[in-house]
Amino acid sequence: MSFRFTFQCIILIFGVYAGIACAGGKPVNRIEQVPVHIKDPADQIALLLNITDKLKYVDPDQSLAFAKRALELARRGDFPELKLRALIEIGNLEAFKTQLPAALNMALQAKELATRLDNKKFLAEACLITGMIKIFQGDYSDSYESYFTALRLFEGIADASGTVKAMNGIGNICYYQRNFDKAFIYYTKALKIAREHNDTIQIANVQNNLGLVHAERNQVQNAIACFDEAIAIHSRLGLKSRLATNYINLSTAYLQLRAYDKFMTNYQKAVEIYTAAGSQHNLAMCYLMFHDYFKQIHDPENQRKYAFLAYSDGMTYKLKDIVSEAAEALHQFYLENHRIDSAYKYAMIQHAEQDSIDNEHSSAKLTLLEMEYNDNKRLKEDKIRQQRRDFITIIMIILGISGLVTITLFLSRQIVKTKNIRLEKMHLSDEVDFKNKELTINVMNLIKKNELILDISNQLVKLELTAADPAIKREILQLINSLQRHSSEDIWEEFETRFRQVHNSFYERLLARFPDLSPNELKLCALLRLNLSTKEICELSGQRPSSLDVARYRLRKKLGISNSQVNLVTFLSQV
Repeated sequence: MSFRFTFQCIILIFGVYAGIACAGGKPVNRIEQVPVHIKDPADQIALLLNITDKLKYVDPDQSLAFAKRALELARRGDFPELKLRALIEIGNLEAFKTQLPAALNMALQAKELATRLDNKKFLAEACLITGMIKIFQGDYSDSYESYFTALRLFEGIADASGTVKAMNGIGNICYYQRNFDKAFIYYTKALKIAREHNDTIQIANVQNNLGLVHAERNQVQNAIACFDEAIAIHSRLGLKSRLATNYINLSTAYLQLRAYDKFMTNYQKAVEIYTAAGSQHNLAMCYLMFHDYFKQIHDPENQRKYAFLAYSDGMTYKLKDIVSEAAEALHQFYLENHRIDSAYKYAMIQHAEQDSIDNEHSSAKLTLLEMEYNDNKRLKEDKIRQQRRDFITIIMIILGISGLVTITLFLSRQIVKTKNIRLEKMHLSDEVDFKNKELTINVMNLIKKNELILDISNQLVKLELTAADPAIKREILQLINSLQRHSSEDIWEEFETRFRQVHNSFYERLLARFPDLSPNELKLCALLRLNLSTKEICELSGQRPSSLDVARYRLRKKLGISNSQVNLVTFLSQV
């Protein structure tokens, strides 16, 4: 809805309130104030219904006029939701004004439309109206049915305010049947929910009804406290019609205390509001109360007068509960005044009305509906608990499957990782084996090279022996020495270079454990690490086998394995 429309709504509501104030609180029809320039029919209907809601506790007549206008427009157009809302508003207002047939007609139409629209909230609201009408008519069984239906609907849509109203209505029926203990239970439940949701209007309504129960139990001070809290809330909110109910109930409490001045003050406030609002049911209740007042102060003429006024209104508006109570009051009055015919007449009327109200049947209906309600509630709770268990089971299964999948993936990755590591080790091992083979081949070449140099050296020695010139002899000897020296250095330098490429940290690890090893011993360790035979080592190093055996012995001693059966080559391969 547009800002302009909202602003117009606010202005119009204030205008209507101003009209009420100027008219001294008398009902004034202000339908003509609805702005004609609002072209959208839906906006216009919504505006009328908003005004209806604002006025219903302040000026029921004007509120009803706006609601009827909204219904007329909704019927003229195709606005089923707005029509439904208008039917509910009219039904509530007609029931308040004790126009029971009209109220029931609106409620039935609202039920039909709400069912067709599948609108559970307004269907429940229509059931509340029906329940209230059936109380007025003394049909407590149907009233229980309506209120319990409303209760289930409101609970189904989690409407706390509606739930409070339904429980409050059930408590009202129990109260009318004088089942005060049961009424107190329902009122207390309703009050608890209202306080939990800080619903001040419903708190006031339930407190008013709890006050009535306290009064019936002769707990008058508790009753006054309840009524005072309700009056404080309704006064703050400016809800006159509800204030009137509080005043009349408070006057009852003061009547019990025989505080007649306070009784009369509150009674007159209530009658003034009910008269202005045209609430006949409540006025009839006021007449019955005035009857009780005049009975207490021993004024028989006024006692009879107000009992008869209540009876007449009850008959006129078909209020069975009022007719029953008024007939009982007249029966007692005529009996006390020895007018047996009249006493008998009203006793029969009271008996007939009481039979039509059928308290026993409605009490059984209450028990049946309570059992059905509790069973349904228990089934819903069981269903919710089962759904929670199913949900937890599903979650556990999902978590289990997820865990299994996670573990499977982890294990798969570990297997792949282990396999990769194993393959990498195999690759490295293969690479080392290849390099070892390459190194061995290189060593064999060095050995052959050394053999060649040794052979050349031997030939030069023979040549030196046959040479006659001393100078030539010296040159040959120098050549032999140079050849042997440089050959040995070149061979070992090339060997160590290639050995370090394959076993790059062999010397470092060996020296870290055995720092006393000499360079020759390190060379011997390298040759043994390659698993060369004694002959190959001798050919490469130029040593005799006996010298090599001594060198091996000394090496075992330095390595700490001289007195053990540990193979020297195996030991060095593990360094």
